[in-house]
Amino acid sequence: MTAASLSGCAGGDGGTETTSDDDSSPDGGDTSTSPDGATAETTEQADYPDEVVIGSVHPLTGSTSYVGQRLHDAVELAATMANEDGGVESMGGAEVRVLEGDHQGDPSVGGEVAGELIEQGADVLTGTFSSPVAGSVARVAETEQVPFVIDIGVAASILQERDLNYVYRAQPNSWSQAADHIEGLQAVADAANLEVNTLGLYYIDTTYGQAIRDGLRRAAGNTDMEIVEEAAIGFGETADTQVTRLREADPDVIVPTAFTNQMLELVSSMQNQDYWPKLLAASASGGMNSETYADMGSVIDGELSEGYAMDPASDRIEEINGRYAETYETAPMTANVSMAFTTGELLVEAFEQAQSTEPDTLNRTIADIEFTDHVMAMPPIRFDEDGENADPLSVTSQVQGMENEIVYPDRYAEADVVTDTIGDN
Repeated sequence: MTAASLSGCAGGDGGTETTSDDDSSPDGGDTSTSPDGATAETTEQADYPDEVVIGSVHPLTGSTSYVGQRLHDAVELAATMANEDGGVESMGGAEVRVLEGDHQGDPSVGGEVAGELIEQGADVLTGTFSSPVAGSVARVAETEQVPFVIDIGVAASILQERDLNYVYRAQPNSWSQAADHIEGLQAVADAANLEVNTLGLYYIDTTYGQAIRDGLRRAAGNTDMEIVEEAAIGFGETADTQVTRLREADPDVIVPTAFTNQMLELVSSMQNQDYWPKLLAASASGGMNSETYADMGSVIDGELSEGYAMDPASDRIEEINGRYAETYETAPMTANVSMAFTTGELLVEAFEQAQSTEPDTLNRTIADIEFTDHVMAMPPIRFDEDGENADPLSVTSQVQGMENEIVYPDRYAEADVVTDTIGDN
């Protein structure tokens, strides 16, 4: 991805034109002198739009509609809070509006919806909770030359295998998440004096699961760890066969990447077969959350989960979570929902800096942005030449008291590693 430098750029349609017959006054104001010697202001106000528009493309119907609606609501909340704070102040208080698009989990529908949102006036797009759909939306965004910032969509191939100029990704991609997983796993193993030589992968057989699997192959290849089994599971399947294969391979660590139902199947089948590895260390696994732990039972306590997360030290988390739960009558934000909220805030900041909805100006602004004031446990968000988050981070958490507590890296850690249950199974 290439983008021109935007150092100090104010935006094409956001400039202010002034006229004066004399030099500026000592205080820097633009003035002219009337025949009677009086000074009159002649600054022409910029013609800013009344609103800026974000097109939100998420699954609002179908099997992933629960999460999709929560992601959309998070983007909408970011816009609502911005409007309550005065809108886009650099554009005269322009209101931030969010258009809703339902891709139904279908890539072809996603492309159509993206096009419709652009026709309805979307200045920028975000979404999509599905890597295949993100790929379709990316093609439309590139053709129409409208910026698209992926909030959730993990497959590295979306950006790494294409030359795109209008597409960006706020979340860490599959390569980054897998690399952080291996690093965090090794750090916890060292703390527990556990030798980890072999891994067994258990993953949902979708683009998401396959992308993390490929990332783990890539990351493990740079270490002395060997992947000795890979067991894929489809939607609606039991995990008995997969657990049998994993038990026979007997890896030191099982690395699940799965949604809630597949995580529950894994734990249930391991208990039924009276088998447990030295450590369970999930990577980018949507099923590793406190809501699921109640169904898994105490056996899950002490195990690991890696993924991007909210910053526990942020003084905004409590307010935003409370507002989100109250407004939409739903559970507080999870990591992926807070990532969508953060992407929404990043887009508002892009409008603020661009002072424009002109596509190329907005695109250059996003390419050069450094978004610091966010709630994620990661450095400021900025984009590299491929449009990827240049400083991505996925943290390692341990299940302690049936809640995820960040234990690595130290910068974001909220608890020490509890070693008592590691390596004893």
